[in-house]
Amino acid sequence: MKIESTRFRVILWCWVLCSSLSLVVAQEVESKVEISYIAHASFTIEYQETRILLDPYADKIWLGYDFPKGVTADAIFSTHPHYDHDGGLFRGKTPYWKDHIPLYQDPGTYTIGHFNITGLTGKHCDPYGKEFDQKNTIWKIQVGELTIVHLGDNGPLTEQHYQELGPVDILMVAIDSQYHILKKEELAVVLERIAPKVIIPMHYRIPELEEHADKPEDLGEIGPWLEGKPNVLRLPDNTHSFGPKRSEKEPRQIVVFAHDPGIMH
Repeated sequence: MKIESTRFRVILWCWVLCSSLSLVVAQEVESKVEISYIAHASFTIEYQETRILLDPYADKIWLGYDFPKGVTADAIFSTHPHYDHDGGLFRGKTPYWKDHIPLYQDPGTYTIGHFNITGLTGKHCDPYGKEFDQKNTIWKIQVGELTIVHLGDNGPLTEQHYQELGPVDILMVAIDSQYHILKKEELAVVLERIAPKVIIPMHYRIPELEEHADKPEDLGEIGPWLEGKPNVLRLPDNTHSFGPKRSEKEPRQIVVFAHDPGIMH
């Protein structure tokens, strides 16, 4: 009887341990937020079967390549009505997702599945965007344990912006070697004040995709800006999982994605 009792306790202990480990693994998987880079300033963010799309660009306008047609989402968030951020809607184009995926561009609060999204009123960087009063909505996205911010083409941030944004885990920010959006000094201030745990550069030129005559000559590549920067992670593909929160002791990381392999050019 004593042997049987001991065996029972061992089996019970093993069952409890395995159940606990399974719960930990499940919680870890659930806490992961998957970010996929398409190109330019466009990303998808997916969490627990809900996906949002940020800043889809129009085919071959300014940029010399197409937007992949297989991208799906539950909602689209566009920072401003420029062809390289709204799929060309402002210019009268009809992107493939029009009328069957809701599009949001205005400041406010939105809930999409487990995503809590706040649009902050910003201002497009000078001297661009005056045809729509330099509107630019900064998207603050809270999902899982993370706060993700997409700045769009915003110029220098105000003190109110910094207060409203609060602590940021992942910052998607326009960076290129010619400082087309934020000038070098402006970018330095934004990175210092926001102090994100992860920087994801965007809105830079991708020469290997260009074949169209209308190329963004005034837009620089990302390589020169990365030179000498510590903790740069260059991903071999366009998708990466983030979470849970990085420790305060961990150094800031710069994550550079490959572009979507489905882009036709």
